[in-house]
Amino acid sequence: MTRLVVIAGYLVILGAMIALEAYSRSRPDRVAPLDEMLTEVMTSRIVRVGIIAGWWWFGWHFFFAPTV
Repeated sequence: MTRLVVIAGYLVILGAMIALEAYSRSRPDRVAPLDEMLTEVMTSRIVRVGIIAGWWWFGWHFFFAPTV
């Protein structure tokens, strides 16, 4: 049962992400689309390094950490 709740939660998050992207494409003056936001954010070198470090940390703990 818990597994189904977790899967449903991830599906809700995915659906909300898709709905927000569709809304941002129809109203770009209110909400920035994802590609425009990433283009603006990635102009800073510190942010790029932080994103790479975050992905490295996530990958390290997800793929190489011992399972509990």
